[in-house]
Amino acid sequence: MNPGKLNTRVLIKQLLKSDDGYGGFTNTLTTYDTIWASVKQVDGDRSSEFGQIETKVRVELLCRKNTITPITDAIKEFIFQIEGNDVNYRVNNIYQSEFKHITKITGTKIE
Repeated sequence: MNPGKLNTRVLIKQLLKSDDGYGGFTNTLTTYDTIWASVKQVDGDRSSEFGQIETKVRVELLCRKNTITPITDAIKEFIFQIEGNDVNYRVNNIYQSEFKHITKITGTKIE
């Protein structure tokens, strides 16, 4: 992994549920970790469903291995945000490679 390619700061956020005292839950976003990564847009899709146009953008982050601990059981509770941008991406997959010592995180843009 060339450290010069890790040129984008990314905020990893966790969605936490807490009891609201009335039998329901309140969701809050907290910053889980801040990492340096190489960001690449993998693909995008525009489709029309029920008369509304929907855009799906998939992004891939490459960062150093063990930058973020594997969170396989609660992966749906994590999102990431590229610093300087207000767009959030839902984490779809986290893959850690022993061969290249990298972690690949894929996510989809949340609208």
